[in-house]
Amino acid sequence: MRALLIFVLLPLNVLAAQFGRIDYEGSQHWIKVAEENQKLYDILSDAPFDNPKTLETIKASEATLIAPLTNGSVYAVGLNFRSHAGNSGAAKPEIFFKSVDSVRVSGDLSFPRGASNVHFEGELVIVIGKECPQVSKSSALECVFGYLAGNDLTERSWQGQDLQWWRAKGARGFGPVSNFIVSDIAIKDQVITTTLNGNVMQQESVANMIHDVPAIVSYISTYITLHPGDLIFTGTPGRTRSLKTGDVVRVSIDGIGEVTNTIQGSN
Repeated sequence: MRALLIFVLLPLNVLAAQFGRIDYEGSQHWIKVAEENQKLYDILSDAPFDNPKTLETIKASEATLIAPLTNGSVYAVGLNFRSHAGNSGAAKPEIFFKSVDSVRVSGDLSFPRGASNVHFEGELVIVIGKECPQVSKSSALECVFGYLAGNDLTERSWQGQDLQWWRAKGARGFGPVSNFIVSDIAIKDQVITTTLNGNVMQQESVANMIHDVPAIVSYISTYITLHPGDLIFTGTPGRTRSLKTGDVVRVSIDGIGEVTNTIQGSN
């Protein structure tokens, strides 16, 4: 009897690539997650959007994860979900700046002195992968390297006290993001979920953003050239709430990652 051979075709790139930054033996490095369980890291010769080489592979337990950002600017979009702002942001993407100093990863988080009304805002974060001046919507995704889950923390009292939102949105620690940039993934209908002490506070699909990823990238690039490593927070859905000492806030996005922070109060 002739044997029956059955071939099973496995899809390529089942797992999206993950990139981050670490502190290892006194130096900081970009890494690529080397296996699904995240126990091994490939140390890279340069940032992942700069065609790096793998220098060595180490155990994840030997390194400390730090924010996946070196140089670059941090932008954000306000009023980008109707569940949060109605039609206030419908005419165009409403852009503001956050600071590089705001970016953190999971872990304990302390707020600057006087920050007593800080709200969570779970968001999708775009990571730019190449120089991008005046790009069209149809070409905008060519500028995107990957994505993060982020929390656009906001001091509501400060929003109305300053000429710009430099404190309210850009203070130290006000932009925590997930540990790893996820590339090779399409943004369609992933769900943003924010929990506070285990209770769901925000939960909505990114498909409901008023301005989608190509529109946001194209709009910013019309006025400011985007560069590799720039981050763009894309707006929050639903309602937000003030955080207090001891709170645990977690933002997760399907297939992209999660960032969890325990609030330690003000410095």
